Amino acid sequence: MLTYEITDSKLKNVKPLDEELVCEEIEQTFDQYGLTMTQRTTLSTKKGCYHWHFKKGKEKGVLEITYWPKKHQLSLEIHENRRAPWNEEAIEYLANDFCKQFGGQVIQK
Repeated sequence: MLTYEITDSKLKNVKPLDEELVCEEIEQTFDQYGLTMTQRTTLSTKKGCYHWHFKKGKEKGVLEITYWPKKHQLSLEIHENRRAPWNEEAIEYLANDFCKQFGGQVIQK
């Protein structure tokens, strides 16, 4: 799995009532890249998180992002079986954009 995590960001200062604003910013950023949200949900393993799947048109591949307010985490992931040239290229650009928006630094895991 290819993972980029934004650490030491301003997300630690987000109040619970403002979490939805962060979600809107995330969705707008993906929209600017021409990506389509195909799923917005939560993960049972990360209680209280927001989790999305994004695709590029009808091309193969999925780019996932998880915002977990409780842990002040924002991570982008591509699972091995969902890799495609478009998401491998976009993940680093998106991670850097989120770093500019929310501060912090990008770590590739």
